[in-house]
Amino acid sequence: MIHRPDAASARSLLFVYGTLRRGFELHHHLVRLGAKCRGRGKVAGELFDRGRYPGGRASLRKGTWIRGEMYELPTPEYDFRVLDRIEGFNPCAPVPREFARELTIVSMESRETRRAWIYWLNRPVPRGRRIASGDYLNRRL
Repeated sequence: MIHRPDAASARSLLFVYGTLRRGFELHHHLVRLGAKCRGRGKVAGELFDRGRYPGGRASLRKGTWIRGEMYELPTPEYDFRVLDRIEGFNPCAPVPREFARELTIVSMESRETRRAWIYWLNRPVPRGRRIASGDYLNRRL
């Protein structure tokens, strides 16, 4: 069972694990939006190599984590519209997209847990493409 926290408590927090992270090609969007990094953390899930970018899937398998960064968005209503376009997510689309934005629980390095939005992979993944480390910075398959 995936824990679905209340949207109000996490309305401005976003957990990123791929190309929106510092040092990757899409991070400049978070900079432009004025997002503030609130630290590193991990979510229960598995990370997969999709070629030019990764995709994360929620998982209940013990010991499987996706590592990334937490950001606070200054104007979440506007910022998520921008980020949804970048991630190809449209909540009103009749056909499911590659990514879906959902709430999840993030275990921060500071040992606290936070509720945040994440873009989960919403498609099947080919076998053998799992990033064992759970960290896109260290993406050995």
